[in-house]
Amino acid sequence: MTTKYLIASHGRLAEGLQSSVDILAGMAERIQVINAYVDDRDYVPEITAFLTELAPEDQAVIFTDMLGGSVNQKVFQEIIQQDKQQQAFIVTNANLPVVMGVLLSDQVWDGEALNAVIAESAIKLIDLTQM
Repeated sequence: MTTKYLIASHGRLAEGLQSSVDILAGMAERIQVINAYVDDRDYVPEITAFLTELAPEDQAVIFTDMLGGSVNQKVFQEIIQQDKQQQAFIVTNANLPVVMGVLLSDQVWDGEALNAVIAESAIKLIDLTQM
């Protein structure tokens, strides 16, 4: 079983996360990115292609930038339309720690394992000037 990774975001956040992963772990080649709304192109065919290319034994972890955002909605819709709910996981409100946590934990994913990484990666914002 192969796990494939996609980061889809408004603007170039996806590309930025991929760059950070490359700097920190040298794993950028494992991630496909979709930078939505940076030009007039429709990005939905890229989502469709990513999901269509999943072999029956593969799984996918898809990171999106914002719960309820248009990119997140399009990813969700494509997963449903292609009946990939058993193969594809969506992690939304994604950040660098969760992307790194998933990529560095080379395992077969299920909801419980993925939720554990998500919980570990939850960001607590801290104002360092108040410490």
